[in-house]
Amino acid sequence: MNTISPYLAEFLGTMIMVTIGCGVIATVELRRSKGHGDNFFTIAFGWGFAVTFGVYASHAYSGGHLNPAVSIGLAAYGEFDWAMVPGYILAQIAGAMVGAGFVFFNYLPHWKATADRKIKLGVFATVPAIHNYFTNALSEIIGTFLLVFSALYVGVNFTPVLEGSALALNLNHVLKPLAFGFLVTVLVIGLGGQTGFALNPARDFGPRLMHALLPIHGKGSSRWYYAWVPVCAPIAGGMMGGSFFKLYYDGQFSIFQVVGVVLALAVLGFGLWANKHMYRSKSAEVLPQSEDTEATAASAAATYVPTGKIPVVQKRAFWE
Repeated sequence: MNTISPYLAEFLGTMIMVTIGCGVIATVELRRSKGHGDNFFTIAFGWGFAVTFGVYASHAYSGGHLNPAVSIGLAAYGEFDWAMVPGYILAQIAGAMVGAGFVFFNYLPHWKATADRKIKLGVFATVPAIHNYFTNALSEIIGTFLLVFSALYVGVNFTPVLEGSALALNLNHVLKPLAFGFLVTVLVIGLGGQTGFALNPARDFGPRLMHALLPIHGKGSSRWYYAWVPVCAPIAGGMMGGSFFKLYYDGQFSIFQVVGVVLALAVLGFGLWANKHMYRSKSAEVLPQSEDTEATAASAAATYVPTGKIPVVQKRAFWE
């Protein structure tokens, strides 16, 4: 087997993952696509298999990280050299950008057929269902923590080689990518309803940058004001996942457990501040149907009967 650079393997694996993953979203969301109108489960399983085949392409050469949060988490655990982390991250971002470019060209006539700007952005990058910086960041931290922690536990439960008279099968290369893909699928289905789940800074930043650069018909804003959430929160969650696995599995304390917790608290604290001081996109919110239209509000006002009581003003929760 030919040996290639681990950085090239990360580039190719991430490119494959994003091409398939963002392509599934485009199939479901873009108007006049053959798969238009399918559901969230299609996207979840599509991304799971996207991860699987991206890892298949790269696992033997680079470990198949495809995700800066995974690289950082493995380094925090002690299984990966910190000196290689920057190169891996750059390769992953570049691969994600190229994959997003393939999706753009593959669905070239459908951008004009789709009027909704949010849908066009959603093909490339995550758009939260309810835009709340604090809860969106919390969701990404929880999900990426589980991703890295569970991925490490998958790694210690495999028998490396199955040998027979005419067979030498490396189960790590065969089954681990499938396990990682199903892990992503269940995380997206179980916990991804709030943000769509980036779980991966490269998967969001690279395609979001391509959304900003490519001549997509009627594309609208790339919503960079939200982009820090799917970058910073997964990094915090990934570092916590790797470092706390070291405590759980090896029984060893690490400074990265403290760093991960501090980073997560800093991200969440900034999320609370951002809710008060940064722009939040109203168009990304899923509102109850009774609040959804001006006509509904006008109808309610027309049928309002004064009671003489002083209205009660409900105090917002701290995270809102």
